[in-house]
Amino acid sequence: MIRHLFKLIWNRKKSNFLLISEIFFSFLVLFGVLSFALYNYHNYQKPLGFTHDNVWLLTMETRSDSTAQNAQIQEQIMQRVRSFPEVEHAALSSSNAPFSFSTMNNKLSYGNVKELYANQYDVEDPYKDVLGLNVVQGRWFGPQDGTSLHQPIVINQQLQRELFNDEDPIGKLLPINDSTQYQVIGVMDYFRASSEYSAEEGAYFTRIKRGKDDYQWNSLLIKVKPGTDIAFEEKMMRELGQIAKGWTMDVSTLEKMRQNKANFTLVPLIALAVVCGFLVFNVALGLFGVLWYNINKRTGEIGLRRAMGATTRQIRAQFVGEVVVLAFFGVMLGLLLAVQFPLLDVFQLSSEIYWQGMALAGVFIFLLTALCALYPSRQASGIQPAVALHEE
Repeated sequence: MIRHLFKLIWNRKKSNFLLISEIFFSFLVLFGVLSFALYNYHNYQKPLGFTHDNVWLLTMETRSDSTAQNAQIQEQIMQRVRSFPEVEHAALSSSNAPFSFSTMNNKLSYGNVKELYANQYDVEDPYKDVLGLNVVQGRWFGPQDGTSLHQPIVINQQLQRELFNDEDPIGKLLPINDSTQYQVIGVMDYFRASSEYSAEEGAYFTRIKRGKDDYQWNSLLIKVKPGTDIAFEEKMMRELGQIAKGWTMDVSTLEKMRQNKANFTLVPLIALAVVCGFLVFNVALGLFGVLWYNINKRTGEIGLRRAMGATTRQIRAQFVGEVVVLAFFGVMLGLLLAVQFPLLDVFQLSSEIYWQGMALAGVFIFLLTALCALYPSRQASGIQPAVALHEE
């Protein structure tokens, strides 16, 4: 039976060429969309490595060129923010705060690993308490680092794997230039600050030494107590505005920033899903039309088979089988192209994501074709031999 179906479809390959082509392109589009969705889903399942509840981001800008005056005003801002009873912790950081649209990276080298790019975050000591970071090895920054010979850094486990593999990273020195070196003092488990849908990248933290660095940090992360509302935000901004006259300040919650960042992933994914759904719907209509045409054209053949004793189940199985074989040819052509993605490491995604995308796309195509064949095959099985012979 199966051999007969393959032979039947192969002999009609010219008439079925367009339909097989539609299934082929539908499989590729489904494979691409599903792989993209699976990639984001796998990333979403991984921990962020920090908490963003009740954390606000205050950004500060000034046009004054006086470094001393700006440092004095910023110190007053820090003291006032930390004096509010609603504030639990506050820490300055570089502009690449979690869920922001700012990135900062640097090249690190160790042993045989040369010029590995990693995200750099300049932070104050309370940064760990603001975001609830989890240091799993070594320690976080402390007052003792103010007199250290080398510049201390804390890395995440992703950077540990990329730089040191199985080697203990604590105490290792990483050259910055001819006279300065980083010294690893701690390792934290995860840190994915870009987005909950982005892959984990190597990251390290450097310690801000206010009063010694001339650079002015314009991002202040504030951990407020649960239940703190917009009334406190208005009060805080009004009082800070009186301290820093002429400064531009804005405050936002990390939760709102997280939602904005997530939309940059979800909106394209939804748009692709709509386009994919439209294409699949057209393929379903094509399958349905071809089956309907074949049944009307092959009424005599169906009547003759029924007259020779074929059951309604056998008639339905024949038409469903023909459509499944059509889908098989289209999916096989698509697989020849899709398997190149994991083999050639295209886009450097995990092979597991590609294989899962191929499996889901293939299953969906076969289910769709079988579903489209159900009603026409049922119509075919209902043809009576006397009616078919009469029409002939």
